[in-house]
Amino acid sequence: MRRRMLQVVTLTVAVVVAIGAGTLVRRHLDGPDPIATVRAATAAYASGDCSALRKVTVDPDTVDCAAVDSVRDAYRAEGLEPATFRYDVVARDGDDATVRIWYDRGKNAEQELVQVRKRDGSWKVFPAPLGG
Repeated sequence: MRRRMLQVVTLTVAVVVAIGAGTLVRRHLDGPDPIATVRAATAAYASGDCSALRKVTVDPDTVDCAAVDSVRDAYRAEGLEPATFRYDVVARDGDDATVRIWYDRGKNAEQELVQVRKRDGSWKVFPAPLGG
């Protein structure tokens, strides 16, 4: 009985290690997670950091710094705290992905979808059109 229990425990540990190793290899081959880029974009919007947003945007020239300031002001007015936002990848197809952002606005749970694309090994966001 004791030997059987040791075999089961050993097998369980081996399976967990194999799954963990497989996940690490997949992440290494896939490159960085798109969530980190969406978090960086959200933080840039929240702080009004146009330069930081441009670094994580597919086409930096399309980022309007006045609009970024407007988003920052809206976050502050609505009491939105990006540190409390939750993120998950809802779709991924090669170098394109969609990340969902979940957050609370007052008593309502809200969500937004952000499109990202991998360029030169780094994920970049397509900023949402502002004012629309």
